Amino acid sequence: MDHTEDAYHAPDKPLIHSDFLQQLVVCLPMGAMVVNTEARILFVNDSLVDILGYSSDELLNADIDMLLPISFRENHKNLMQQFFKNPRKRQMGVGQSLFARKKDGGHIPIEIGLNPIEQDGQTFVLATLIDLTTRQRASDMFQRSIQSAPHGVLVVSSEGTIRLTNEALCQCFGYQSEALIDQPLDMLLPERYRKHHDQLRDSFHQNPTPRMMGVGRDLTALHKDGREFPVEIGLSPFADEEGNEMVLVSLLDITLRKRMEQELRETNTNLEEFTYVASHDLRSPLRGIADLLDWVKEDLGPDALPDVSRNLDRIEVRIQRMEQLIDNLLTYARAGKIESNTQDININTLLDNVMELLAIPAGVTITRDIQLEQFTSVWTPLETVIRNLISNAIKHHDQETGNLFIRCVAENNMCHFSICDDGPGIPEAAFSRIFRLFQTVTSNERSGTGIGLSVSRRLVETHGGRISVESNQHQRGVTFHVWWPRFLRKDTHD
Repeated sequence: MDHTEDAYHAPDKPLIHSDFLQQLVVCLPMGAMVVNTEARILFVNDSLVDILGYSSDELLNADIDMLLPISFRENHKNLMQQFFKNPRKRQMGVGQSLFARKKDGGHIPIEIGLNPIEQDGQTFVLATLIDLTTRQRASDMFQRSIQSAPHGVLVVSSEGTIRLTNEALCQCFGYQSEALIDQPLDMLLPERYRKHHDQLRDSFHQNPTPRMMGVGRDLTALHKDGREFPVEIGLSPFADEEGNEMVLVSLLDITLRKRMEQELRETNTNLEEFTYVASHDLRSPLRGIADLLDWVKEDLGPDALPDVSRNLDRIEVRIQRMEQLIDNLLTYARAGKIESNTQDININTLLDNVMELLAIPAGVTITRDIQLEQFTSVWTPLETVIRNLISNAIKHHDQETGNLFIRCVAENNMCHFSICDDGPGIPEAAFSRIFRLFQTVTSNERSGTGIGLSVSRRLVETHGGRISVESNQHQRGVTFHVWWPRFLRKDTHD
């Protein structure tokens, strides 16, 4: 149908003799209709038909009230009469939520523009209608996203007034939402920040780009109870539906993180102090005692009483054990430092290097199943962990013959190593204990220092992995599992 020649119009009613107007109504990109002073619809376009679900025949010559929600109809005629007394171009219902009633009875949010037209001594109105359903849906989604965000969110105007907030932010500051809406943002800032905040806000709006606020600074916010707490803040500028400049402020309370960082700094400081004491203040006097022991032996000579010689030998053994203990403590302390020298690691090459350093008994068979041959990581810590596990499996085996099965597979973002032996096994009650410092499984293993597994766990966890042990289901022994990151990460490889 050629709408420019056959525009929709109401039959048996005064026509607007303007081909141009008919073409304008039909070609408008939004819903449009022409209404007379009697509230009768004279023209409609396809867009309006599509929006409301009526056919053109159902709309033409119909009372416009049929398109209004029932609750709006009572006073609508009075409003129309007032408009025609002083007809002027304007938006209808500014500041109000307007709705149209579709044929199926459903209501849709709309925006209406009124344009008076004079023709042959008569006044008509060209009403344009925009369906705001999609916009409203997007707005609702925006609101829900803010409310469901796991961190604090604020929407702030360019003047620094809070327009929207969420529950997470209210919990951070101890306020109810009603106490924050339409209030100045400065109420959430410590007093010392407020003097310069207006200047900083104006500077941001001169070049509004998404960014983190106060990078490198110790930012704090002000709780309702007057206490300050550390925060991280992100700023994202946007324009609302009316084109006003707004800022989406994301705020994260990092009190717990700061507390953990402080505890970690204190722990590291204590460990560094301990390392210094162990390497200097303990080793030096111990070495002095060993020298005194040597002088005593020289003074006694070969004619020393047997009991005296035996006791002197026992003292020497204890000095050696003490020196070994100090070395183990230093090894454990150093294991907590992240190594950042990464390289391409071939698993088979790494295992070959481990085997060269170990004395493999003739009766021990080692089988490999390497399904992930190469990845990028740090070599020395990984090699140390694998060597400790293989060495333990061999050292604690209780038979002349044994089997060791080493497997390596890709598992999500991890490289999963499993080292399975058929030795005497470990009681399940000791699974967590064996990874602690200086812990051994049984009393007859006092020759071991109990340092290897604790160092292995410290190395694995320091570099972003984890380690565990489990009993074998269908044979003797246990299987140690090591999950080692197979992709470089900023938090462990910078």
